[in-house]
Parts: sequence; C-alpha cells; structure tokens
Amino acid sequence: MISLRKTATELERLEELHRTAVHCYAQALRSTEQNAIELDSAQAAHFRRQLQTLQDHLRGDDGRSGMESVQSSFESELKDYRDKTAEQVQRLRQEVQAASAALEAFAGSVNESEERLESGLKRELQSLNQAAASDDIQELRGSIRAATTKIADSIAQMRSSNQLAIAQLKDEIRLLHQEVQAARRSQTADLSSESSQRIASRMEEFGKKNIPFSVLLVVVRNLEGLQNCYSANLIDSALRGFQSRFENNLPSSALVGRWAKDQFAAILNTAPGNAIEMASNLVRKLSEPFFEQEKGGTQSIVFNPRAGVVDFSPGSDLAKFQGKLKQLAGALSA
Repeated sequence: MISLRKTATELERLEELHRTAVHCYAQALRSTEQNAIELDSAQAAHFRRQLQTLQDHLRGDDGRSGMESVQSSFESELKDYRDKTAEQVQRLRQEVQAASAALEAFAGSVNESEERLESGLKRELQSLNQAAASDDIQELRGSIRAATTKIADSIAQMRSSNQLAIAQLKDEIRLLHQEVQAARRSQTADLSSESSQRIASRMEEFGKKNIPFSVLLVVVRNLEGLQNCYSANLIDSALRGFQSRFENNLPSSALVGRWAKDQFAAILNTAPGNAIEMASNLVRKLSEPFFEQEKGGTQSIVFNPRAGVVDFSPGSDLAKFQGKLKQLAGALSA
C-alpha cells in the first residue's frame, strides 16, 4: 500500500514537472513572438503566426515526441526568420551606403563650386594687381569695374548653385520622411487587421466546435485626445506597451490582439465569473502610466480603458454573439 502511494505520488510529481515544462516552453515561444524584431511587417507577421501555431500544438500534445517536434519546428522557423532579417539588414546597409554616397557627391559639388570661385577670384586679383601698376586712370577704372562685375557674378552663381543643391537635398529628405511615415502607418494597419482576423477566426473555430469561451474587450476611450497631444510614434509605442501589459496580465492560453483602432480583445476559455474579475483587474493595471522616450525626454502616457465581457455558450448563435460583442464595444466607447 505504501509502495503504491509512493508510486502515485511520484507520478503526480512527474506530471506536474511536465506541465510546468510545457507552460515555460509555451511562455518562451510567446516571448519570442512578442519581441521579434520587425524589419518587414509581412515577414514578422508570418513568423508570429508560425509561433502561435507552435504554441497551440504544444499545449494540445502531452507527449515527449510532441515537444521534440515543436522544438525542431521552432529552430527551423527561427533560422528562417534570422536569414530573412539578415537580408533586410543588408539591404538597409546598402541604402545607407547609397545615401552616404549621395551626401559625398553633394559635398563634392559644393567643394568644386568653391574651388571655381577661388580660382576666379585669384585671376581677378592678379588682373587688379597688374592694373595697379598702370598710370592710366581710365584703364585702371575699367579693370576695377570688370573685376568687380566678374567677382559679383561668380558669387551669385555659387550661391544659386548651392541653394539649388540644398533645396534638392531637403526635398529628398522630406520625401524619405514621408515614405517612412507611410510605411509605419501601413505596418500598424496591417498588424491590426491581421490581429483582428486571427481573433475572429478563433471565435469562429470555437463556435463551430461548440467550445464555450469568453471575449474580454478593452476600449481606450481617450485615444483620439492623446493623438492630438502626442506624436504618432509616441502613441504607437505606448499602444504596443498597452497590448503587452494586457497580454501579460492574462493566462498564457489567452489569445490577445488588436480588435480595432481603439480596442483590444482576448479570447478566454475560463468561467464567466473569472473573466469578469480579470476585466476589473485589467482596467486598474492598464490605467497606470506608460513612460516613453522622445527627443531625449520622458513622456508619461495615461490611457483611459474600459473593459467588458461577452460569453459564448455551446449551441449559441455565433452571429448573435458577434452582434453582442459589437454592442459591448459601442457601450464601452460611449
């Protein structure tokens, strides 16, 4: 009897160790997904989708072979993403080198213009020195007038040439800034769209399988006001921190993402009462300030979140559930 009890206790201990190992490995995959360096939004999105699939597979397979399969796939995905990111870095280096060459060409153009001006001035000074040796006043005056006219023309030409080059350089910088801002806006929109599609797909999957779940929805009520006070880069960075804090305060099994411009959602497979309690705690956590760096200073961003929960029961109409979710979003935004 004692031997059987000891064996059962040992089996329970081993099972608990296995559960802990699976949980920690899933968290490691999740951290890798969250902190993947983004150089190309499409590549990063694909990498995150693959890691999400590996997390789902890991949680659904209790065997050792399953963990080994996940490890092999994870290593393959990581190497593939590393290689693609290295290509992006190399491309960026080439673009920087091209920009450096353009600046060198600009500097060379300015330097060449200065050299031409210096050469012209030296010639005119020599002409003035020769005229100074003459006793003919009319010849001297003519030489002075000619020299001063040529000097003035040379200076005007150099100024015009430099102003044109500077204007072209400023225009290139302005266009480059516009392209970078457009790329950032597009990247944010793509990630938001992909995130909402992933959440919608999971809801549809659970609905078809009659799996009960809850959706915890958080709406940032003061986002528009903050966008009028702070730069777009600062707000985007704070929103990424907002989503990260949102996710870190939920169970690892939760699927979290951006649902709309000012909305974040999490799919939970927990009891409705627990989801409501999580919502209350989340509002308190997400109301705490986010500190962001900009132009050497620290800015404090404080969001005003409101949260609510909608539950899906087996056998319910998924379309009606989605209608309730939309109504909840409207009520939280009001």
